[in-house]
Amino acid sequence: MIDILKAKLQNGITHFTYIKKSTNELREAWGTTAHNLIKANVNGRGISRDSVNTVCYWDVEKGGFRSLRF
Repeated sequence: MIDILKAKLQNGITHFTYIKKSTNELREAWGTTAHNLIKANVNGRGISRDSVNTVCYWDVEKGGFRSLRF
């Protein structure tokens, strides 16, 4: 399921839900990792989120990067 989410995020803006760990609430998000949509906000530094079992995405509604852990 995570691989499907990653593929959809790379292809454009995707709607998905997950459980927020700190509050145990269901979180609804619209996000993307499509380079052409977020290239102005990427600096290319840091570690790959895959190495710590998370997916980093651009939150379209909030205008910032977010991560979710799987």
